[in-house]
Amino acid sequence: MALRIIHWATGHTGKMVIRATAERPDYSIVGGFTYNPAKAGQDIGTVAGTAPLGVALTNDRAAILALEADCVLFLAGAENDVPGSIADICALLESGKNVVTTAANFIYPKSLGPDVEAALAAACARGGSTFHGLGIMPGFLAESVPLYLARLSRRVDRMVASETLMYDKYPSTYQMFDLMGFGFAPDDPTPAFANVDLVGETWRHSGMLVADVLGLPIDRIENFRNVAVTPRDLQVAAGTIPAGTVGAMNFGVRVISGGRERIVLQHFTRMAEDLAPEWPQGHGWLIDLEGEPTINARIDIGSESVMPTDDACMATAMHAIHAVPYVVAAAPGIMLLTDAPPLAGTDAFHQPAPAGA
Repeated sequence: MALRIIHWATGHTGKMVIRATAERPDYSIVGGFTYNPAKAGQDIGTVAGTAPLGVALTNDRAAILALEADCVLFLAGAENDVPGSIADICALLESGKNVVTTAANFIYPKSLGPDVEAALAAACARGGSTFHGLGIMPGFLAESVPLYLARLSRRVDRMVASETLMYDKYPSTYQMFDLMGFGFAPDDPTPAFANVDLVGETWRHSGMLVADVLGLPIDRIENFRNVAVTPRDLQVAAGTIPAGTVGAMNFGVRVISGGRERIVLQHFTRMAEDLAPEWPQGHGWLIDLEGEPTINARIDIGSESVMPTDDACMATAMHAIHAVPYVVAAAPGIMLLTDAPPLAGTDAFHQPAPAGA
């Protein structure tokens, strides 16, 4: 019997999840939630850029809660409204639906505080459901891969996970300018990421998870954001970045233990290849474990024919989709990344069925 899936949010990655779900005969899309009133009533397949699937999107939360479903793929950008997202997720769990989310804030519920962790656990208990947070970075390359590599270590002195991506072809003006702060003066407080506490709120959860799993006491977690300006105007997919404004940035968190920097989770993002040449280059992820032995790994996702950020979004989408069966089969409660069973992309060689077939 096909697993019944509800899609929550239809942004860039959400559309990828819908398309990938629709081509799998072992999944059946039974509902979709949108925050955008203009999308309500439209076919979920049409909105996702595939054939109509016979399921209308709704912005009515009660209608979603009333549906019978095995799992909700929750793709909302929870950082925009953490309390609202927690309330939505708890309601879904209480209604008996398992929830898989890619929101960075929910990678490690303990990091949200005892009240939130208890609320999620209680909702799972009342609904007999399971909650699972994952993603790509955060959600895989900042946690799962470094922890796996740590199995080869006698001693780790410092662990660093870095993402290096170009964002010149990413079309979202809100994400690139208003949120991250490209195109603003380096000291302009307007963009959201000018507040380093917000930067930390995206990645500190992963830092806490890795430290706790490896038994590393945490003195504190430091948030940081470094920027580099462009010497010339840049025309990028999201708009114009004037000369003298932010064209590259490095941001993330440092976990301090015993007075030393022990874990670093960070991103290096650029709008032109030649900016900040002293920073790591490329389109991928660097995992460095300094110790005995020292281990260095590089993972590149994508090809030159696809926008690097699209490939990263697709990897996020597939991590969520492949998690559904084991989350549905799990005992009720909060399932961490470290609780998930060993998993392979067992359908990776499948031939996609036509969407809507």
